[in-house]
Amino acid sequence: MTGKHDNRALNNELSSCSDVLVAAQQLGQRHNISELARLLGKSQVILANKLNPDCDGNHLNIGEAVAITELADDNGILDAWAASRGKVLVDIPAGVTTDEELADLVMIVSESVAQVFSAYRDARRDGVIDRHERQEIGQCVRVAIRDLLSLDAEIGGQVRELNAGRG
Repeated sequence: MTGKHDNRALNNELSSCSDVLVAAQQLGQRHNISELARLLGKSQVILANKLNPDCDGNHLNIGEAVAITELADDNGILDAWAASRGKVLVDIPAGVTTDEELADLVMIVSESVAQVFSAYRDARRDGVIDRHERQEIGQCVRVAIRDLLSLDAEIGGQVRELNAGRG
C-alpha cells in the first residue's frame, strides 16, 4: 500500500476538476512540459497549445491523452473524465495489506467522511448552500466515496477461503 496514499493532497486536487481540458492544462502545470513534449515527439509550443483549454481547435486526441497520462504517471485527465461522467477512479489493491496499513486506510476514510460533514456544516452556517459550497461538498463526497471504495477493495483482497475441514 505504500505510495498509494502518499499523494492524497494531489488526489484531492484532481478530484475537484470535472473539465477534462482544464485537467489536461493542470497536468501540464504539474509536470515538466518540455520533457513531456520531447517524450511525445512534439514541440513544447504545440504541446502547450494542446494543453490550453482556451485554444479552440487544437486539443489532445485520445491517444495523446493516454500517452501523457502514462508518461507523467498522473491520473488527472482520467479523474476529470470520470468526475464528468459521475464516476470515481479507485486503485486496485497492489497486494497484501498489513493490519497497520489497513488501520491507516480506515483512518483516512474517517477523515474523508469528516470532511464531508465539515463542508456541509460550513455551508449551512448562513442557512443557504450556494453553488460554490455545493461544489465543495460534492468534491468532499467524491473523495470519501473513492476512499471507501479503496477500503472495500483492500478488504476484498484479504478474503481467504476457509478450509473444508474447518468448522
